[in-house]
Amino acid sequence: MLQRRYVSFVRTGRFFAKRVSISAPVLIFLAAAFVNAQTQKAQTVQTPALPETNAKKATTTTNSSANAPINSSNRTELGRWLEFDSISFSTRYHFIENSNRTKAANNDQYQVAIKGRFKFDKKGDYSLTAGVYTGNAFTSGWNNIGWGTGKRQTTLFVKQLYFQARPVKGLEIQFGGLPVTNGVSTEATGYDNDAYITGERLRLKYPKKLFFDEISITFAYVGDLNQPEFFKRLKRLGESNYHQFLVSRHIGKRANFSADYTFQAGLDTLRQAVKIKVPETKIFDSVEFENYQIVGDDPGYGFNLFGDKKLNNRFSVSGGVAHIDRKLLNGDRFPPGTRVHFTANAKLGYDLSLSAMFTQGIGTWPDVRNRTRLDIVLTYNLLDLLRRNKLF
Repeated sequence: MLQRRYVSFVRTGRFFAKRVSISAPVLIFLAAAFVNAQTQKAQTVQTPALPETNAKKATTTTNSSANAPINSSNRTELGRWLEFDSISFSTRYHFIENSNRTKAANNDQYQVAIKGRFKFDKKGDYSLTAGVYTGNAFTSGWNNIGWGTGKRQTTLFVKQLYFQARPVKGLEIQFGGLPVTNGVSTEATGYDNDAYITGERLRLKYPKKLFFDEISITFAYVGDLNQPEFFKRLKRLGESNYHQFLVSRHIGKRANFSADYTFQAGLDTLRQAVKIKVPETKIFDSVEFENYQIVGDDPGYGFNLFGDKKLNNRFSVSGGVAHIDRKLLNGDRFPPGTRVHFTANAKLGYDLSLSAMFTQGIGTWPDVRNRTRLDIVLTYNLLDLLRRNKLF
């Protein structure tokens, strides 16, 4: 029934997508040109010094999340038509050692992540969103530089391209090449953060009427695991082997909860996740428990328990233990088995950050698996710079 209601959207989407061509290098060049122009302009204008108290406040504001809403008065006319969720460039040292002591990876990689939308109306109720990324597979978001293991990779992919409509408040419709929704669950027990699907999604946000803060219903196709380019997955718009029904809700001011039922090509999975703020413990700011249950002829179970702590305005850490019972389409940091994991983050400046992620398998396994993994990531957030210069 739901697919029939979207037949007209499917036909429109195919017609439009066949005529759209997005060049990632052009987008990067334009972004760099805007920054260069704004920097030259700023050099000709003398900025008055702020009092010490105001300067401190300004620094705190600048270091806030890049996803925070931007005051419309600070936007240029360009912001009327375009809005970005992310423009970032990263490089990382990537190391994986197997349980038999062989090296599965020992190299340097880079990542490009550009996601934005074109707004057909001023409020952005109707828009076209595109996401351009590195990574040539379903669970991959990185390209090899060519140093160490793996051949050099240079391709960027349009992994996401979808039309979004909010005809009335609280109702949202998405159609096209979509990201996966995990709710409160992370990529440990949910789908990989780099995952992509092709189909349609309906979101309802009526907490006073429907109890839940959000109800999400998705019908899509999951597959083409080595074909991230959306334009080569257009044929999948008429197919569906993936259904997800997800609900989420805030419980007071402390907790956030989500649960979903997902059908994927014959596999039925239930997921639940809850995140609770516990600052009074002095050890963690929050703790999260997430788990999944696979039901049917081959049942299974997995979980992830972890906590996070913000040490100060620049440093934060997190750590926990996860168990995955089989090979899934979850984050590649969490293959089958039990392992402990730790993450440390440091802000090096307004736009630059450094992260270290370590994962260690524990116990014995009957076959060869990834046991030790280390990623050291340096990220430059260009979007922060563009927003500070009031370009978006």
